[in-house]
Amino acid sequence: MGQPPQRAQGLKEQLIIKLYLDEMVPTDLARVLRQYGYDVMTAQEAGMLGKADVEHLEYASAQGRAILTFNIKDFAKLHRSWHKEGKHHAGIIVSPELEMRRFGELLRLCLKLLDQAIPEDIADRLCYLQEFAQ
Repeated sequence: MGQPPQRAQGLKEQLIIKLYLDEMVPTDLARVLRQYGYDVMTAQEAGMLGKADVEHLEYASAQGRAILTFNIKDFAKLHRSWHKEGKHHAGIIVSPELEMRRFGELLRLCLKLLDQAIPEDIADRLCYLQEFAQ
């Protein structure tokens, strides 16, 4: 008769990407994504404002969250460094900075990512948010 509800809920949670937005990404994005039912945390909520990029990645990784950032250059370096050291992360999603007037585009891209991908698709990868535009 199907799976018990608790187990089904646990399996569903394993198939949904949890996001951590670094301090460059507007906090309004978290609020709106939560309205769609997604699990999103901001650097501000985590008490991580002003921390080094590596600390953001370490925090997101410890929480099992993929990090979304506009800081392509530094996080690409971090990704390569972690890969060489055999460290794992839940995914680094980068995007060129989208101004607030393009908030709708940022939201649309994030919704496509969260609707199309599962955690294993992006784990230990550096992905461009625009990859999910189709």
